Amino acid sequence: MSSYQIAVLALIAGLAGQAIAGGLACERCLRGQGQTSDRFLWLVLAGGALLLALAQGQALELAVHTGLHDLRQALLTGGGGLLYAIAVSGLSRRP
Repeated sequence: MSSYQIAVLALIAGLAGQAIAGGLACERCLRGQGQTSDRFLWLVLAGGALLLALAQGQALELAVHTGLHDLRQALLTGGGGLLYAIAVSGLSRRP
């Protein structure tokens, strides 16, 4: 596998992780349970995840259309996106 393919796969994985995290946080915010401050924090987490997903989508688009990629940054953002999704998933299961 070339570094370009690894970078694209890492960006796709990170984008999927951020989208899942954003969706879970939105669901938890809109569920309407808990205090208002808790729902606001879930909304902030959702907004942050969706903004990071947008940034990763733009990096993926740049890599696909022009071939410009940074393997180190793609691996870091991909891993970060997956870890963020795991963290939000774990937090959303708490009562």
